[in-house]
Amino acid sequence: MEWGCTKCGVEIPQDREFCDECEEKHFRKIGGFLFLPLIGLIVTAASYLFVMTDAFKFLTENYAQLNANAKIFFILSIAIYIGEFLFSVTVLSFFLKKKKLLPKLFIFFLISVVATMSLNVYMLYRLIPGAKIGYNELVPVFRNVITALIWIPYFITSVRVKRTFTR
Repeated sequence: MEWGCTKCGVEIPQDREFCDECEEKHFRKIGGFLFLPLIGLIVTAASYLFVMTDAFKFLTENYAQLNANAKIFFILSIAIYIGEFLFSVTVLSFFLKKKKLLPKLFIFFLISVVATMSLNVYMLYRLIPGAKIGYNELVPVFRNVITALIWIPYFITSVRVKRTFTR
């Protein structure tokens, strides 16, 4: 029995889906599950931008009423948001350019998001007396932990990732 490329019909070995030419075209573009982390990066960059502007607006409007610890918290939070926003834009740029370094950079980005979100919650607890740490503070951290637990193994083991990010 002959096996053929699913795109052009050229005879290929049984363990393959595409011939070399079709495989090159197929993996040249971002496809498959890679659309999900791409969309996630865009949403993450936008959310950091919005949170950063909200925190800056709150800080400037209420600066006189805030105690020293609250001022430190908001200034450090804004610095974290700016750093993570710039990092997410950098990772997005590497993603769209399909750079070979992207898988490691994306994994480091996921870890940094979890770490900075956890740090922000910890700073809230330590610097703002009486601040209640609850659902609204912890769910985003856990959501990003789950995201990291899904995408880190995918970016380490996926053939599509290895073949897409080659430049």
